[in-house]
Amino acid sequence: MRAAEVATHMTRTDVPDWVTLTEGEDVLWQGHPSLRLVTPSAVVALALAIAGIALTTVLTDPSIRWFPLLGIPLGIAVVAWAYVSLVSTQYVLTSEEIYRKTGVLNQSVAQIRLDRVQNTTFSQSVTERLFSYGDITIYTAGSDTMDITLSNVPEPERVNQQLTEALDAASGVTRTRP
Repeated sequence: MRAAEVATHMTRTDVPDWVTLTEGEDVLWQGHPSLRLVTPSAVVALALAIAGIALTTVLTDPSIRWFPLLGIPLGIAVVAWAYVSLVSTQYVLTSEEIYRKTGVLNQSVAQIRLDRVQNTTFSQSVTERLFSYGDITIYTAGSDTMDITLSNVPEPERVNQQLTEALDAASGVTRTRP
């Protein structure tokens, strides 16, 4: 299911417990950083596993021959941590607020009301464009410190467009598309 479809299938009971919806407030988009970011960790894990297996064939001392195989669970742990770190970072856009939750062991939730948003930008490096993810930065009015960056968002241009539409709806602005 695409991220855009998540909101249409969400009921009030599907909303994460760290998001507080007011009467009439709807979830417009929900997501997390791109899972493509796990790939480098998977490459490291594969290299550790291959090196561990290769070293067991070279080592002749039976008392230490098993030691290189520790690279396999270590590699699995590296990939698992990368995955858990990504999916524990979550973003939610509602018709009234933007939420960002981070943290695996400790949890931090930042939220900004849409009526406080001054401007938004999205950016992508060449690599991010190739793999269709990027960053969306949300700047607030009247605050030097309360900006939120949604990092490594899949399809950031589409998500930024949804954010712009939500901002327009919240402020009563109607735009016509060419």
